[in-house]
Amino acid sequence: MKKRMLSLFLLIFVFFITSFSVNALTPDQLLTRVSECSKIELASANEDGSITKVECYDTYEEAKKIMNETDNDNLVLIEQGVIIDAKYAVIDYEISFPAGHQNYDSIYIDKNSNVTNGAYIKGGTPDDAALLEIDYQTKRAKIKVAGLIGWMNKYDGTLKLYDIVPLAWAKTPQSYLVTNDKITHIFPGNVYGKSGSSLTIDRKPSMLEVGTYYSYDGHYFYTDMKTLLNDYRNNTYEHSVNKDNPYYNYYQYLSFRTKTNYNMENINQYLSKRISDATSKMLNTGQYFINAQDNYGVNAILMMAIGMNESGRGLSPIAQAKNNLFGLNAVDASPGTSADVFATVEDCIYSYAYSWLSYKFLQPGEYYDRYKGANLGNKSQGLNYKYASDPFWGEKAAAYYYDIDSMFGFQDHNVVQIAVLNDNYNNTVYAMKTPGGDYVSKDYYQYKVKDSAVAVVEETQGPSVNGNTTWYKVMSDPTIDDNLNYTGDSKSNPRVKYNWNGSYVYVSAAYFNKVNTPVQAVPSVPPTVPDPSPKEEPNDPKTETPKPKAVSDIVKEANYHYENGIISGITPGTTVEAIKNSLTTAGGEVVITDSNGKEKTTGKIGTGDQVNITSGITERLSVLIYGDSNGDGSIDKLDCAEILRQYYGYVKYDDIRKKSLDINKDGNIDKLDASQVLRHYYGYINIEQ
Repeated sequence: MKKRMLSLFLLIFVFFITSFSVNALTPDQLLTRVSECSKIELASANEDGSITKVECYDTYEEAKKIMNETDNDNLVLIEQGVIIDAKYAVIDYEISFPAGHQNYDSIYIDKNSNVTNGAYIKGGTPDDAALLEIDYQTKRAKIKVAGLIGWMNKYDGTLKLYDIVPLAWAKTPQSYLVTNDKITHIFPGNVYGKSGSSLTIDRKPSMLEVGTYYSYDGHYFYTDMKTLLNDYRNNTYEHSVNKDNPYYNYYQYLSFRTKTNYNMENINQYLSKRISDATSKMLNTGQYFINAQDNYGVNAILMMAIGMNESGRGLSPIAQAKNNLFGLNAVDASPGTSADVFATVEDCIYSYAYSWLSYKFLQPGEYYDRYKGANLGNKSQGLNYKYASDPFWGEKAAAYYYDIDSMFGFQDHNVVQIAVLNDNYNNTVYAMKTPGGDYVSKDYYQYKVKDSAVAVVEETQGPSVNGNTTWYKVMSDPTIDDNLNYTGDSKSNPRVKYNWNGSYVYVSAAYFNKVNTPVQAVPSVPPTVPDPSPKEEPNDPKTETPKPKAVSDIVKEANYHYENGIISGITPGTTVEAIKNSLTTAGGEVVITDSNGKEKTTGKIGTGDQVNITSGITERLSVLIYGDSNGDGSIDKLDCAEILRQYYGYVKYDDIRKKSLDINKDGNIDKLDASQVLRHYYGYINIEQ
């Protein structure tokens, strides 16, 4: 018996060691790698994760020249055990900051200047950016992420701010999955192949076919990372699949100066379906958001979406302890300590709408220059530019708007005509009281930042600007008086109310591009629409509309387990077709994707796959199969090796994979779990699902 157990653990050890062969060298492993080169090493970063020396050089410039002239696209430059440049690469900017240190990276306007462009980012999920250029002298990297282009320091004191990851090693850069009805941003755990999460952000863009794409601005999309990098470096989008028709996420570019078609009951119903914890500070706040919209001119659903994102659905410590739903004054260095305290959630919502949005971020001429456009935007424009260090903050908030809109049949989507500023300007594009007439304010009210969005109410004709006689009547971003003069808001009471019936200004169409086709003409005052799910008279069965089944009921009816965003109880070896058929029969519309967001139609269902079930609303459930740690749908010796890799600390898996490794469900991942996998594999037991 002892001899048999010894052979089993030797077998485990063999698989445990060989499973490392496909992993790329980590930065720490590179530092300990022995190189024959005393200065600069030109090397090949191989697909299997290894490094092969090509040649040694005395100078960076000489090595760089040879790298660029050689056909091998996987070439890198190494100095003192660190990759300092690569022919094609992304950067990983996830940094573990020490206590007391700013936990974000400043982005500079050029490689030498200490002047920032006002934007800053921090690592998270995802944390990869396109690498456009390296400056050897300053060690700065020119990057592109979420539309932002700028230079990042290699070091801040002794702190390393980024790693260069050659494309050969970047197995999972962030990507976008387009299906028949929607677009989803895939957020990897890291670029080396670690699975992460996904975020559905909008309905399917008309200019994109079904498939997987890469983009670091969310406007132009590529099917190949090398092509993307070449275009970015040449300051063009010529080889993108939609070069003549950039995509603008409707919810990210919808002006805050618009009204939603949803009412208080709709908001409360949505929140109750999306929040299961009764202690959430977001519950039953619908009337406050509608009141704030009506009084202070800020779209209620955009505010709600930001609150859901910032407060963790009303459950964050700041929300719970301070009634602060929006991270107000929760600076990156000390969010819990510095965040503002509000007496009530209602007070927080009204203060946010007026004192932060209308008074600051939507106000041209604001002292701290926070006005970059009256929309969520990305890291190059809009609120996201200065509101948050997360480059995808705007997109994450937009996803909540998409979610509520999808729940009620998209009554807000494409209702407003959106136009965006077509370039960066200064002292050129002004808001006028009439087409070509008086300025609203020449001192303050200018449109300067490319892609700043306006809500177009109607078109008219006026004086020619650059050969264009079309003018747009748009909602005013700042508050203006009855004579259309710029007033700005006041810190003192009474708070200035936004005039929904008269806050119209004019801009020349020569400076703006329309980016969507509205489903209906935009009225001058957005209408109030009844509850999208009206109750029918109970005495007339012919007009009653059956309620959609709850997703949890569909899962249970198909004989699977449903719990906290997880679907389990799946027999190892179950095919994608089988689980899809059973869930569809139970009443759901089902799309299955792998952990990277790519749709799966055949093969085995495995741990980490995503099951998207639509029944009135859409829920995304992660697949959990105990023992199937590598996600191939089977339980075998490879899974045993994965358990030991986790046990010995060689890898750190995401929560769903760690859960799959805890075979005996005792809260620990150890050799007992590995033994259970082997016993299952050899037919002694069946792992309970």
